[in-house]
Order: sequence, then structure tokens, then C-alpha cells
Amino acid sequence: MTLAHQRQKQPELVRSQLLAVMRELLVLEGSQALTLDAVSKRAGVTKGGLQHHFRSKQALLNALCDQLFEEFEERYEHALSIEDEAPGRHARAYIRTCFDSGGDCKQVETQRAIALLALSLPECRERWNTMMRLALSQDGSTPEVANLLLVCRLAADGFWFAQMLDAYDLDEPRKASILLVLLRLCDEAVK
Repeated sequence: MTLAHQRQKQPELVRSQLLAVMRELLVLEGSQALTLDAVSKRAGVTKGGLQHHFRSKQALLNALCDQLFEEFEERYEHALSIEDEAPGRHARAYIRTCFDSGGDCKQVETQRAIALLALSLPECRERWNTMMRLALSQDGSTPEVANLLLVCRLAADGFWFAQMLDAYDLDEPRKASILLVLLRLCDEAVK
């Protein structure tokens, strides 16, 4: 009997490891680096072992997309839970989610991975668009209010993108100050 037969099977651990490797490859090397061979090699599993968990590259991409959206949605739901039940609540929660890295490299990595998948996979982009359309439908009772809240969301998207690219050297106090400016603009929009 080989050692592989004696090892205890841990399918969830292996799946998690494969997704972590896929995310790492995506963020560090781009979507062109995402091959089953590259993932299996970096994860230290056979290609057949990888395909036992994910039948195809598309299945692996879909699982990664699900994981990333789940992480984003958890952060968004947390931000929503601390907002008062008031107009603009969803915009403020979205903005907080975009700014909520708290020095957490994994959050920035999640943002990069979502953006890269949305740019390269139409189904991921459509999923993001659907989520954003639903969120926007919660903002503002008038077109003017909805537009002002959208401007705040777009500024948060710009911050998110700039953070992904390390475009600006912003220290934590400055990030916090910019966040407060956007939240104040949201509050003023709904008055």
C-alpha cells in the first residue's frame, strides 16, 4: 500500500488549498497564468487530483468566483449591519466595504482577484453587475439623491482600484479621512 492510501483524506482542505493557489496565481501572475497544470504543480497535487475536486478550469474559476463574492458579501453585510436604517445606508455600507482593508492584505488581494475575474470572465462581470444593480436600487428616492450616492460609490470604486494598483501612497489616517468625506457626502445627499 502506498503512502497516498495511508494518508487521511481531507477533501475540504485540498479544495481550499487549490482555491488559495488559484487566487495567488491570478493576483500575482494574471489570468493568463491560470492553467490546471500550474495550479496542480503549485498546490503539490496531481492534475488528476485537482480534477477530482474541480472537473475543469471553468469549474475552478467558478468556485473561486463564488469564494471571492462570498467574502465581499460578508464584509458588505457586516458594514450594512452597523449602518442605521436610513436613506443612503446601502451606499455607505458599500463605501465602507471598499475602504475596509484595515491593513489586511487578504482584503486587497480579494479586491484584485474580483477585479481580474470580472475583467476576464463575462459571467463574473455579469454577477458583479447584477449585485451592483441591486445595491443601487436601494439608494435614493429621487434621481438627484440616487445620482449623488452613485458619485460617492464611484469615488469608492476609484479608491478600491487605486488601492489594488498601489497607485497612491496613502497612510491609514488619510484613508480614514477620505472615508469620512465620502460618508459625509452620502449623508448630505439624503438630507
